[in-house]
Amino acid sequence: MRILLTGYPGFLSGAVLEYFSARGAVVDTLGLTTVERKEPAKHIVCNLAEQIPELAGCHYDMVIHAAGKAHVIPRTEQEKQQFFEVNVKGTEHLLMALQAAPPRALLFISSVAVYGLEAGEHIPETAPLLANTPYGRSKIQAEQLIRETAFASPVVRGIVRLPLIAGPDAPGNLGSMFRAMKKGVYFNIGNGEARRSAILLRDVAPFLEELAVSGGTYNLTDGHDLSFSELYSGLCRLNRFPHRPKLPVWCAVLLAYAGELIQGVTHKTFIFNKKRLHQMTQTLTFDGSAAQRDFSWRPHPVTEHLRELSSRN
Repeated sequence: MRILLTGYPGFLSGAVLEYFSARGAVVDTLGLTTVERKEPAKHIVCNLAEQIPELAGCHYDMVIHAAGKAHVIPRTEQEKQQFFEVNVKGTEHLLMALQAAPPRALLFISSVAVYGLEAGEHIPETAPLLANTPYGRSKIQAEQLIRETAFASPVVRGIVRLPLIAGPDAPGNLGSMFRAMKKGVYFNIGNGEARRSAILLRDVAPFLEELAVSGGTYNLTDGHDLSFSELYSGLCRLNRFPHRPKLPVWCAVLLAYAGELIQGVTHKTFIFNKKRLHQMTQTLTFDGSAAQRDFSWRPHPVTEHLRELSSRN
């Protein structure tokens, strides 16, 4: 099997490459920077936001489109537009390159951000896509391109919507939480009862392998939504971090407003603001049961494998 994997090197793409290579696949990679690869695999240097990649002579059994812009809060119109250039125009350029030799399966890494919700429980794949952020809207448009672009031969289309990903050196909120705990500046707000959906990094690629057979759109979660309290206690125990006292909600609210004032003066994102307060006090979980109902894939509970989040930090 020959696979094309975009967005390499990267947090998720690195794990995907390792999984499929171990199973005997030849995985070509595509990304912005030069990377040495051993034959017969190759690396294609390409900025998908600006270029159509040169894939002449290459026929792939599977294409996994993991390239994208995320984990950045845009503060200018130009920064907002970059999400559409990378996530939408980049997807369009990839699909144009695949027209000459369509793959058997085309898989896209999307996000639960497409739902546009800041709170809710067990949100299913059938929920309306209400995102109004540049990131969420660009992912919605990219999903549409993946589904609707016509090819000369049948192509299985698969989309995975990912929540928090737990793994070593994780980007996003989980990684930020671990680094703050390591520095001793993280505090649970109230009882830390708000819950979030998550998935282990190493559980994503095995699902992609099964998804390539029949396609579809799926939320991926471990099925055991974890609370901030559970996550905090587990990471403290494993890493021997000292337990910090709980931060009263009223105090957190004052700090959040202070953060907003600082942002207004400095025009830079402060470590704690109203958005972060909301994330830490509101439950936001997604229904990932369809992935386990339709496939043999079974994820591992994140709370039982927290060592994988901290192993390289």
